[in-house]
Amino acid sequence: MTNHENTPMTTTTNEGGKGLTEYEAKIYDRSIRLWGIDAQAKLRQSKVLFIGINGLMSEIIKNVVLAGVDSITLVDSHIITTADLSAHLFITEDSVGKVISTESVFAISELNPLVTIDVYDKEIETMDDQFIKNYTIVVMSDKNLNNISKINSLCRKNNVSFIFSHSFGLKGLFFSDLNEFKYFLKLPEGTQEHTSIFKSFKESMGYDWSKTNNRTPLPFFALSTLFQFEEKHNRVPDNISDSDLAELKSIINSSIEKFNFKNADSNKYFDETKDLLNKINVEISPVCAIVGGIVGAEIIKIITQNMQVLNNFFFYDGIKGTGLVEQF
Repeated sequence: MTNHENTPMTTTTNEGGKGLTEYEAKIYDRSIRLWGIDAQAKLRQSKVLFIGINGLMSEIIKNVVLAGVDSITLVDSHIITTADLSAHLFITEDSVGKVISTESVFAISELNPLVTIDVYDKEIETMDDQFIKNYTIVVMSDKNLNNISKINSLCRKNNVSFIFSHSFGLKGLFFSDLNEFKYFLKLPEGTQEHTSIFKSFKESMGYDWSKTNNRTPLPFFALSTLFQFEEKHNRVPDNISDSDLAELKSIINSSIEKFNFKNADSNKYFDETKDLLNKINVEISPVCAIVGGIVGAEIIKIITQNMQVLNNFFFYDGIKGTGLVEQF
């Protein structure tokens, strides 16, 4: 089942408009008690675009749909293989050979029939301002960091919130760019307005390595290295290509020299880069669930604007069982 590029297939619809209907108020009663009716009304007016419907994204979608957004749009023409079954919530063995976005619709609709689900057959290269500005937030998972940077730039230009999230075996991360984000905290003395300033993905990837410290997660250096390679070659490095691996090592050495990163162990960063590259398609269910839960919570905070958000990277290490927020 394939859709035309600019005509979505609407699978389920809702009756929501501005505010909440009496039926919606009953359905979302527990959520309203948690974050308030104004926040729930904002959720019911929000539209979320998901690009890349992998196992991690299925966890994120689950949390967002259960929270009660107005609509979601799925973009991913990937044909399902048996390898996709290990961590994905919405597909089964019968799904193998089918398009992952359309095959996910039924299971998503069962989570919350009030949420509209659209599917677009659209390539990242064809996404433009007109398409992106229709959404409240764009959530993306893609192994090609050039694609991440491209969509982030479009979102930033159109003042649309952006999140990138991916897992690499027992490790996972997310990056957020909310441009200039205003949020409101309700305190006993009254409501306070706060503003957080975010950097773009490209800016963060150019962060000065010498300003990091011993607690900075190694995946940051690996991402920066991979981004520099992909920006030059417009492709993901081949993990079994001697020339690609040699160039990655060269990029690391150049970054150490450029930023005057004293006492840096280039082998440590190279090993981490290879590890992420080797596991770029490896998803483990518990890691997806943990990172997906955190990203889902962030999306709710971004839409409702009633809590402080994480700025701008979160790294999860399933080996150590730790998570760390860093700003680059």
